[in-house]
Amino acid sequence: MTSGHAAGTETVGPSAQDGSRAMRVASRLIGLLPTKKHLSGTDWVNARYPDRTYPSVAAIPWTFKQTHTIQEKRIDGVRTITVRPLLGATRSHIIYTHGGIYINELARPHWWIIAQLTKRTGAAVTVPLYRLAPESTYREAFPYLVSVYRDVLATAEPQDVTLMGDSAGGALAVAQTWAFRDAGLPAPGRVVAFSPWLDVTGTNPEIPRYDAVDPMLSVPGGVRAGLWWSGGDDPRTPLVSPACAPADLLAAVPATRIYQGTRDVCMADATVFRDRAVAAGADVTLRVYPGGFHVFPAFPRLPESREVYADIAAFLGRPALP
Repeated sequence: MTSGHAAGTETVGPSAQDGSRAMRVASRLIGLLPTKKHLSGTDWVNARYPDRTYPSVAAIPWTFKQTHTIQEKRIDGVRTITVRPLLGATRSHIIYTHGGIYINELARPHWWIIAQLTKRTGAAVTVPLYRLAPESTYREAFPYLVSVYRDVLATAEPQDVTLMGDSAGGALAVAQTWAFRDAGLPAPGRVVAFSPWLDVTGTNPEIPRYDAVDPMLSVPGGVRAGLWWSGGDDPRTPLVSPACAPADLLAAVPATRIYQGTRDVCMADATVFRDRAVAAGADVTLRVYPGGFHVFPAFPRLPESREVYADIAAFLGRPALP
């Protein structure tokens, strides 16, 4: 067993030595990558992203194609992919918004996550490849995501739909529920978020404690990306930073599970979001994995990741096809 648990309202502090041996080894290897250094200031993101060649989506692994049907379409002119398992399909439909601090495209580890989700739940998974910052902003993303949801509802009941995402995509999973409500659409059944980035301002006073042990992320580069995503609007607007939403919006969030590690700068705002949402009357559970790095379920062989996917399978159930 791992040391993951459903956190109540207690404060869970940063930790670098906890977790399974596999988690600790993976954290050390991630720390060898240049990602944290690149994000420790704004020079690298300012030099790399404006005027870039727009990035490509990671190719769907060939092994994935052997076990799933794959449908691609353009919704509002944006490429949108839906995959369905060939065996064990259920009524569940997941809309999965990928992370990448709003400036990076869907990467190969996202396909690993999606493969686990279809395997464990039998769900179809729709992947909206929303346009990124700095070329685009949240103002263009949400009308597209509303159109994606309308398309999914043509073949799925709202209660069978789960919004999921990691990091920035985890914040999108939460915030979409408010955009759908404003569009007059029924609420989806559930929300699941891996290490969601819930406040792009990086102003939580607890963040430096997590930054000190996070092997992957640092705040300044992320804040720069978040400001691009907000497009000149207040970065605390709820669609950009859900942890800053007023109580009436927080109360409207569907049943939500957040999976978070303690070696992650996003942990500080996940706790704030959970506490504020619960106080507003929402059903939000934060499952904390000591020693877990940012979006650790992208490495499905970790013991903690296996526990996460088992919990998601129980949360969604396996509703039978008609």
